[in-house]
Amino acid sequence: MKQLRAISRRQFALLAGSAGSAPFVLSGAEPLTAESVVRRIQIELAGEWGTAGPDGFKAGDTSTVVKGIATTAMATLDVLKQAVKANANLVLTYEPTFYGRSDGAPSPTGRGPGGPAANDPVVLAKREFIAKNGLVVFRLRDHWQARKANETVAAFADALGWSKYRVRSDDALYDIPAATAEKTGDAIRGRLNLRAGLRAVGDRKAMVRRVLLYPGVMPLTTMWQRYSEVDLVVTGEVREWENTFYAADIFTAGEKRSLVTVGRVVSEEPGMRMCADWLKTVVPLPAQWIGAGDPYWRPV
Repeated sequence: MKQLRAISRRQFALLAGSAGSAPFVLSGAEPLTAESVVRRIQIELAGEWGTAGPDGFKAGDTSTVVKGIATTAMATLDVLKQAVKANANLVLTYEPTFYGRSDGAPSPTGRGPGGPAANDPVVLAKREFIAKNGLVVFRLRDHWQARKANETVAAFADALGWSKYRVRSDDALYDIPAATAEKTGDAIRGRLNLRAGLRAVGDRKAMVRRVLLYPGVMPLTTMWQRYSEVDLVVTGEVREWENTFYAADIFTAGEKRSLVTVGRVVSEEPGMRMCADWLKTVVPLPAQWIGAGDPYWRPV
């Protein structure tokens, strides 16, 4: 696979300066390949694009001519199949594709941040599907997340129908219409089209007014520092033996506060839907969001 070369800060400045505010138009001599599309994304997002971070090409031939782009929080096999049907052969994913923290080389034991072993049948099948269908997978996490402060939070709030309730533009607090924690949880489940991925801890009959949103994984310190400010924390996921049981003990002690987790990937999907809309202003190609969805099923 052809590797994308690193672009220096000076090259970024020169390329961006030459482009000005004009729309992106490729000359006939430059095919719209995955590499050229990503280079344009890099220019628009700016910053340093080294090889140490998680962002970068993860599968496919970077010289592939792009027919369409799909964004997603998680490039699952189902998402990849939908991308093929939609004629989108460049997939931008927020989370890893091959089950390792950085999509790096597999660990000798098949455990840890390196991910499964190289001969793992699921990994092999996924790589085979990508190759057979001429897909290219690029991870876009750190640079998309850094594009604008709290933008992923705003997208999450919009998906929940809470955009107009934001307390301050520089924070993730929302004063929503008062309802019980149970009814608020039901509303969240409906808005995000969840099956069984929502989990809640706390007093289900307590009234909820002020909410803290945190898509992705909520750090331990964030919850500990801010839990007392709100009636409800809504996040993607937490470490169960720490945050979840911290919330459970708060409930047992008599505090009427609640914690709701909706799933890490589900909470990140609104941000990648926003990414698809943004891409339409960056490259003259069809771009669409494909959600990975809630993978859990509810027992009868």
